[in-house]
Amino acid sequence: MNIKHRFISLFLRQKSKQECHSILSKWSTYYTGLSESNKKSFMVRTLLFLHTTDFDSKEGFELTLEMKLVICSAFVQITFGLQQDVLNIFNEVFVTPTSYSYAGRDVFYDGDVNPFTQRVNLSWPAVEKGFIITDDGLNIAIHEFGHCLIIENSKRSYLARTFNESDLNTWKALAIKKIPLVKAGDYKIFREYGGTNLMELFSITLETFFEWPHEFYSYSPTFYRMTAKVLQQDPRNSKNPRKLKNG
Repeated sequence: MNIKHRFISLFLRQKSKQECHSILSKWSTYYTGLSESNKKSFMVRTLLFLHTTDFDSKEGFELTLEMKLVICSAFVQITFGLQQDVLNIFNEVFVTPTSYSYAGRDVFYDGDVNPFTQRVNLSWPAVEKGFIITDDGLNIAIHEFGHCLIIENSKRSYLARTFNESDLNTWKALAIKKIPLVKAGDYKIFREYGGTNLMELFSITLETFFEWPHEFYSYSPTFYRMTAKVLQQDPRNSKNPRKLKNG
């Protein structure tokens, strides 16, 4: 745990930490695999994200603390190896009880990032499924927070970027070559929707990276290692993912 998070931890109630630990232990296989010291760090970052994010829900739908912490944990999981621990633009999360659509559209969504309202929208059943089923390469909360990070990274000053610019550019160069393969269904580790554009491929890469790390590495070690370098973590090393593996 770094100095900032140690300091924050001093001001968090023990009851809040215990509740958070209990909920994360129930829902997050990433959390349960961590070492005890990394669990403490993850827990502090989760509570920090909770307290810096405005949660809201559709009228009549009860959004519980447990639901909020599950959603928060998705962001913390992605950023556990990075310095960025909160969102500055998309710091409002709206949760719906079902899939939803926008006025005038026939398409239904389980999640989206709206740049106009600067809000992350998530369907709770889809979030829940993403954490209950951990081996299908689908996690809507991770997917949408991946979009948030890319957008916020592009709007930050060079010295305050979320990702190392050189690493991200190298990742993009590899990813661009894969888009037509993914779109054609010839890059089997990713679902075809990843072939839509770089933004979607990034988020789908994150889902695969965390749900199938060993399979992803076996399928494409170079692309896996570059993803690990961008995120500064390797989930194959479950106790200490921030320790990058050489192979």
